[in-house]
Amino acid sequence: MNSNENNMHMYKDRIQDIYKELNKKYSHEFNLSISNGYTVTSRSSQVENIEYHEDMALNVSVYNDYKKGSASTNNLSLENILKTIKKAENISQNTQADNCQGLPESDFTEKDWDDLGIYYPTELKVEEVIEMTKDCEAEAFRTDKRISNSEGSSFSFSKNAHMILNTNGAYGTYRSTDYSLSCIALAEENKLMERDYWYSSSRDFNRLEKGASIGKKAADRVLSRLGAKTIKTRVCPVLFSPEMSASIVSNFLSAINGSAIYKKSSFLLDKINEKIFPDFVNIQEEPLLINGPATRPYDSEGVLTKSKDIISDGVLENYLLDTYASRKLKMDCTGNGVLTNVTMNSSKPLVSNMLSTLHDGVYITDMMGSGANTLTGDYSRGAFGYLVKNGEIQHPVTEITVASNLSQMFHNILALGDDIDLRNRIRTGSLLIDNITIGGTN
Repeated sequence: MNSNENNMHMYKDRIQDIYKELNKKYSHEFNLSISNGYTVTSRSSQVENIEYHEDMALNVSVYNDYKKGSASTNNLSLENILKTIKKAENISQNTQADNCQGLPESDFTEKDWDDLGIYYPTELKVEEVIEMTKDCEAEAFRTDKRISNSEGSSFSFSKNAHMILNTNGAYGTYRSTDYSLSCIALAEENKLMERDYWYSSSRDFNRLEKGASIGKKAADRVLSRLGAKTIKTRVCPVLFSPEMSASIVSNFLSAINGSAIYKKSSFLLDKINEKIFPDFVNIQEEPLLINGPATRPYDSEGVLTKSKDIISDGVLENYLLDTYASRKLKMDCTGNGVLTNVTMNSSKPLVSNMLSTLHDGVYITDMMGSGANTLTGDYSRGAFGYLVKNGEIQHPVTEITVASNLSQMFHNILALGDDIDLRNRIRTGSLLIDNITIGGTN
């Protein structure tokens, strides 16, 4: 049994012993997380740093006649846990009552969860990891003499254990692992320097992209940025890379979050059963996806996570509700105290080589700033990309702005690419969207 499991069993027993003596006037929830791992960074063919971490955190929430108090600690001695419980109880006595507060009453976890396909502990020697990062960076330098420097290559590993327990009978544990390998490269030409990166992440070390491939992609990406210039303002089709597409889907998910809905601060208020996307677009939540970056059996309140259609044939099917939001809105809880894996798909065939379908437009690979107004849907972000003519990149473009409204952007989606990014909790390929304003020079 590894140290995470040993610690989890020890703290679980400690909390359960405390649990028997709790003040029955209150409802209590315990959320425990334990994580340990390391990060190795190599730069200029030398080890830059090796960092180890061992973190633990216990969050205690107390409900007292619809009043809530929360306190947390990373010292899990018996004495300190008791102090943390007392602190949460005291806070609950001095907060505003709200009859939507309280523990979930049904559909909660009641067991230990194994075999979720997200726990792959692998014993790696530090020497092997160092060589992996050095080779990754070296491949970036080998790609082209214009790669003048790097910010290094980093490998990270984390082993995690989670537990929830509350006085309504919820109980659950699960384990996970995380691996990532990245490289950041800098290129220089005509006294101008650009920076870009690539990375791979997975629950399973054996599914990580090879270091040489990551270094090469980081180099290719930064080289493609050299010689960037601005373009004149235009309205045109825009192709968003998978990473940028995921950020647009994330804006949509924020707008259907229960908090935004009950606060009436969303442009998608009262839009259930209405068409938001074209007919061919489907969006699902898949909480138990094998190797999923956000896979988990229950949410932050212990409510079981559920597979669900969010968008079906373009129509909005569900808001994303935790227990509090569901009570506020008098709707069923959807187990969305957290958001798990979300997949965007198409009932039409996904398009290969989406760039070749763009006849006169802009391909966006990087955006800066938040720039999305959840209340109105207005969208404006600084961006970097490429001018495309007849399916071929003409040159990189910088100092531009992507401007539109999210409602219009969703309706104007023309196609989805098959280049699905599996690293993100939001799984989508490239999105081709019509009629977007690209702000440049006048």
